[in-house]
Amino acid sequence: MLEVKKASVSLNGKQLFRDLSFTVGDGEILCVMGPSGSGKTTLLNVLLGFRPLDGGHVSVDGELLTPSSAEEFRKAMAYVPQEAALPVELVSEMAGLLFGLKINRIVKFSKERLMEEWRRLGLDAGLYDRRVAELSGGEWRRVMLSVAGLLARPILLADEPTSMLDAEATALTGEYLRRMASAGCAIVVATHDERLAAYCDRRIVITDGMCDDMTEEG
Repeated sequence: MLEVKKASVSLNGKQLFRDLSFTVGDGEILCVMGPSGSGKTTLLNVLLGFRPLDGGHVSVDGELLTPSSAEEFRKAMAYVPQEAALPVELVSEMAGLLFGLKINRIVKFSKERLMEEWRRLGLDAGLYDRRVAELSGGEWRRVMLSVAGLLARPILLADEPTSMLDAEATALTGEYLRRMASAGCAIVVATHDERLAAYCDRRIVITDGMCDDMTEEG
């Protein structure tokens, strides 16, 4: 279980959020919503141990996330960012690079299994031999999500995974996340997308530094 307790973060003198508390259990999807600049991506960086809190704490299965323990905790997490610069040219190389990382070597790469994940996400197999630069943002994030699906980590953090996707691709992504959750994954999704939020079990909204749990209303 992932737990955030009374978390507060400021950036450049601006309070992004304060007294934020929530838990995400195994098999549960939490949606974090809010306008651009409200702190959604910062919160994911906090959960990854890349951004310290001004107050409060984060724990995983009852153990505190600290600067010294963060690297070990990240071994239990998969992360799908909005974008990232990777030192590869082809999509096939990108997949190989991700599985070749030291933290991921416990899982053997299989193109056949990757293509199965792509079919679930509505990705064309022909993208495998394309240049990374030719992928749309939505395709890139779904490729990253497919790798996260194969890694099957206990915790998934995803930043705007359905940005620029049409209704069909968004539905496939939502169903994919639900499939991961049904296998026991605890998922935190940062999004503006109400369509994706419909696939989540709970939602919180960050606005002007305040955090509201909208689960009961939603």
